[in-house]
Amino acid sequence: MSSTPTISVIIAVYNHFEWLRLILDALRMQTNKDFEVIIADDGSNENTVEHIRDYCAKHPELPVVHSWQPDEGWRKNKSLNKAVRQSKGEYLIFIDGDCIPHPKFIADHLRLRKRGQVFGGRRVEMSKPVSDMVESWETLPKNYFQRVRKEILRHIFHTSFFSTLGQFRRTYHFPFINGNPIGLKPVGFWGCNMGMYKADLESLNGFDERYVNPGTGEDTDLEVRVRNAGMTCAKSSRYALMLHRCHPRLFLEAPENKALLQAAIENKTTWVEDGIIPKREGE
Repeated sequence: MSSTPTISVIIAVYNHFEWLRLILDALRMQTNKDFEVIIADDGSNENTVEHIRDYCAKHPELPVVHSWQPDEGWRKNKSLNKAVRQSKGEYLIFIDGDCIPHPKFIADHLRLRKRGQVFGGRRVEMSKPVSDMVESWETLPKNYFQRVRKEILRHIFHTSFFSTLGQFRRTYHFPFINGNPIGLKPVGFWGCNMGMYKADLESLNGFDERYVNPGTGEDTDLEVRVRNAGMTCAKSSRYALMLHRCHPRLFLEAPENKALLQAAIENKTTWVEDGIIPKREGE
């Protein structure tokens, strides 16, 4: 990798090092090495911080910056903006701390990046037994995607078997028409698997730090502002795959979030005041 990487992979985390280590293992196995890793840590405890420090010391070949901030409650967007400020790459990929990327994850994002566009890949949902198996691994095996697929085949009577198995279908060749990749849909993106040029994100001033609750709007707000600015969204179910840990879903009602999101829609907001460039006191 060059001294100035093309890509910065930003991982949003809060504790749960048992999954972060698997993500870092997967990043070490990427076919494309032209990237750095920024851990956007929203206040993990000392034990987690020590584990991260130990992992980085054992694997100096993986360039990692641990961006930590004090635990003041849910401040994910603030943590992401801080990580963006520390990033060196011209292209940013955002993933969550419970998602393990495919070995060609970086290569897919790199090939499909485009100015003025946010690209989102596929999140493969694992069942509880499969997710527990992955979490039990001390280190990630080189054939981890094949191992997970094989385990799903063993649970053939699982209610979501066919839909989950279909999520593993990655397109190995990029079909293009007139220079544009086919198979991309002009729909929104998941905050756990999205990439965009840093300059595009900076033109919006990043993530809105007024969202201090998980739930409605925390990443949808960015999609709204991307579209308001005349940029596009592209999502694919065949590129940039990742495995998602099975955990209880949180469907939280956050009236403050809804109000902020509705205002962004009605006012056609693009730039936010509380973002990458912090609002100065008194403004």
